Amino acid sequence: MAALSSAALHFALRVVVLTVGETDPDVLQGVRALGADTVVTFARPSPGAALAAAAAGLRYIPFLSVQDVDRLGQDPGALAALRSIPGIAGFHYYDDAVLEGYTPADEQGRTYAALKALFPDALILYASRLDPIATDAGYLDAYFRPEYTDFVAPYFYPVGTTVLGNHFETDAWEDRLASLLEALAARMPPGKAVLPVLQAFEQTGFPVGARFAARQLDVYRSVWPAVADVAAFWWGGGLDEPLAGLSERPILARAFRRLFFRLAPLAGPRVVPGRRAAQPSTPGRQTD
Repeated sequence: MAALSSAALHFALRVVVLTVGETDPDVLQGVRALGADTVVTFARPSPGAALAAAAAGLRYIPFLSVQDVDRLGQDPGALAALRSIPGIAGFHYYDDAVLEGYTPADEQGRTYAALKALFPDALILYASRLDPIATDAGYLDAYFRPEYTDFVAPYFYPVGTTVLGNHFETDAWEDRLASLLEALAARMPPGKAVLPVLQAFEQTGFPVGARFAARQLDVYRSVWPAVADVAAFWWGGGLDEPLAGLSERPILARAFRRLFFRLAPLAGPRVVPGRRAAQPSTPGRQTD
């Protein structure tokens, strides 16, 4: 399997998350035109999506559930089929049988170790939901495990109808986002890589403007000044809620294009903390 090494990344991550359209050449060319270099999909790995991403010049990171990874250790045919898909750069995972953000710590550890054993050069991501930090006093103790992801990928979408209340772009959402990120950062080891997952959609009744993308990144950089990677959630289509993504809001597309192109390129390879786990005997969404 051709994969992006999690030990030394030679390129920055400019990610767009797709909920649909991962095999559509027009979608992928649109994503590439923003200056993105990677797509993360909510669909499971497929040869068609991998080839389409490669044709558009994009790295491809599909989804696997905790249960999918458990089955790989028990089904050699499924593992062989996954390994035969060319060009997978990595995987993002969670337990899709539990509440979003609440994948148990032991499942995170088992899944991360299994994927690192099976695909040692792949980038493995588990996204960290932020809003429970404000509503569940035991959330970070029970569920935040930065050692089980190559990048800590925090997400909270600050404008719209959120779990923490309704907020307009003109409200002081930066303060709330910063407080959530600071609580997360206090529990992270020094030098841990961070991939901010920014809101790249607009909810009906909660318009966002040309500075919205950069303002979000400014908050992340107030906590982690060296952040050089960014993900945008999401391209458009595929959700039942009154949301419009990058493909449907030109002002957002232009904002993220500027953000992607203005981020300074890295001078050289970066070391990304991660473990190469021993082979286990049984390898093991998001909107507010």
